[in-house]
Amino acid sequence: MSGSGKSYWSKKLQAKGFKRFCCDDLIEKKLENELKKLGYSGIQDVAKWMGQPFDTQYLRSSKEYLTFEKEVLHEILIKIASLSTKDVVIDTTGSVIYAEKALLEKLAKTTKIIYINTPASVQEEMYQLYLKDPKPVVWGTMFEKMDQESNLEALARCYPLLLAYRTKKYKNLANITLDYHTLHDPQFSVDKLLLSIR
Repeated sequence: MSGSGKSYWSKKLQAKGFKRFCCDDLIEKKLENELKKLGYSGIQDVAKWMGQPFDTQYLRSSKEYLTFEKEVLHEILIKIASLSTKDVVIDTTGSVIYAEKALLEKLAKTTKIIYINTPASVQEEMYQLYLKDPKPVVWGTMFEKMDQESNLEALARCYPLLLAYRTKKYKNLANITLDYHTLHDPQFSVDKLLLSIR
């Protein structure tokens, strides 16, 4: 889930000696020429490029983003097969669940998939964080604006539906589920994370 701590912990593992692959960075690289034309760079600007689900460019941009995401994941899995180390961490995007079944099955065979369980009590905070610092979000079919509803009202109503849908998908895909609050405890270290995984 966006804002759950994926990037934070993948960087901690990288500092511990793991080879890190960041899907956001690799997707941004593939979008580089298109972003430059708009004067954009960085993941926040990828979010601007994609827009919100009520924006005119969103449908086209989100499809293009997903295409690149699938390419990136496929390329990472090929690279991993040739590495001498097994100490690898993939910082996926939250929309990894929209990849085709065969690619997700390959991911599951190659790696341990970890889901950071985000409780309902935190989801409102995540929505507010999303509004302040938007990341690219693929909504699939989970956004629908009702009559007399503003864009922001529709976003606020549909965001929990998106999280609920994704939660179910993440849990089905994951080998290991870790608790959000545990991972956000200042006393929880990368060594404890590795013990929890192993």
